[in-house]
Amino acid sequence: MQIDDPCALLARLMQEKNESGWLEFKTNNANPEEIGEYVSALANGAMLADRDRAYLVFGVQYKPKKKVGTTINFSTMKKGSEVFSNWLQRMIEPKLLIDLVDFECEGMQFSIAAIEPTYDRPVRFSGTEYIRIGENKKKLGEFPEHERALWLATGRRKFEDAIALSNQTPEKALSLLDVDAYFDFTNENKPKKISEVYKKLIANGFIKDNMNGKYDITNLGAILLATDVSSFPSIRGKAVRLIKYIGKDKSKSDFERTATKGYASGFVNLMRFLMINLPTNETYVEGVRKNIPLYPDIAIRELLANALIHQDFTISGAGPVIEIYSNRIEITNPGNSLIETDRMLDERRSRNEKLASAMRIFGLCEERGGGLDKTMIAVEQQHLPAPEFVSSKNSMRVILFGPKTFTEMNKQEKQRACFYHCVLRWIIHDPMNNSSLRERFLVADDDYQSVSSVISEAIKTKRIVPADPNQGKRNARYVPYWAG
Repeated sequence: MQIDDPCALLARLMQEKNESGWLEFKTNNANPEEIGEYVSALANGAMLADRDRAYLVFGVQYKPKKKVGTTINFSTMKKGSEVFSNWLQRMIEPKLLIDLVDFECEGMQFSIAAIEPTYDRPVRFSGTEYIRIGENKKKLGEFPEHERALWLATGRRKFEDAIALSNQTPEKALSLLDVDAYFDFTNENKPKKISEVYKKLIANGFIKDNMNGKYDITNLGAILLATDVSSFPSIRGKAVRLIKYIGKDKSKSDFERTATKGYASGFVNLMRFLMINLPTNETYVEGVRKNIPLYPDIAIRELLANALIHQDFTISGAGPVIEIYSNRIEITNPGNSLIETDRMLDERRSRNEKLASAMRIFGLCEERGGGLDKTMIAVEQQHLPAPEFVSSKNSMRVILFGPKTFTEMNKQEKQRACFYHCVLRWIIHDPMNNSSLRERFLVADDDYQSVSSVISEAIKTKRIVPADPNQGKRNARYVPYWAG
């Protein structure tokens, strides 16, 4: 955090109608303990108000509000023999970014403490949390409702809200983001006034007015709309990597590419490049020879979008990776799955809700959870083996396999296909039976016994259960084990 133009910041803060939980005006108060208590109170107030910063301003009379100047000077202030800034940082818990600025404006001296909360937990000074109630500073423990609300606020702030790049001029901020892509995705006419463009970006949480004449770009804005992700240190390692191998293993690669644009601004071109490089089957359509991709594009799109949206951004140095082999495609993102792999189709949970919401609004993925359903439906329609979901401690990997006939599938692949087919049928309230599974596997009706063997094994291993415990074998129906 850096105050680039303190006079501009002071003018902007003076426009606030009233003091608030995150803003306090003072004339002169050189008591270090009193300042420390206000730092705690204002930091906690900023978290409750979902603000990025709180401000303690010296040199402004509040009632009536006017600039009067101050004798406070942070740079020379001490607590005993210790420099004030060092003492303050030592007394505040958890550690905060606190910018103490002394400056002259209109011939008068002012000082501002700009406080950036950590959203880790309520902020303490000398072991005690404070909060601003009305116009008074109080101990947080005396107001249990505020304390509960503050603890809830500490879990609300996510990676998307943090600042990727601060103190950008309006022109520079717009050059770093693909603003035209935003208006294309939302089907809105781009405003002629630049100020209206800023309002749109601010309303969506992509940039923030830093209150001293410049703008801060959030991680959300950067990860979605960056013209070049390398311009943003916080997301530089989150660029999508695409690797194509020759054959079924990693022994020899064809090429490796790293995406340069944001997830939204670069999504269409990334999908186009990906689909062009996927293995194809040569076939004839109405007498015309065509190369048809082995994988349905909706499955690739939704699995890619899921990897982007549900990754764990706190894992540094790792981003989504797409690996293309001759017989499969693997999409990996940092962070384990928040959902058990057996419940991928029926449960809904998002790690980065604002990112997910923006991608849905932009039309780049389905509504929450619907994308995986459509992926599985498309896979079944092409009679491909069921995808495999592999969740480990620090990553989530989805493997989409190339075509295999029923006889070519191994036992594990048949069981996986049976289970997810059973889940899909349960979702539409039409439980799986031998006939539906034969159709899924493209098995002839007179070969029902081979499919019965798959069902029997799934029951034996407790992957599926009869829909009705009293049903007979004829026209028997089945549901996932967790639905029985």
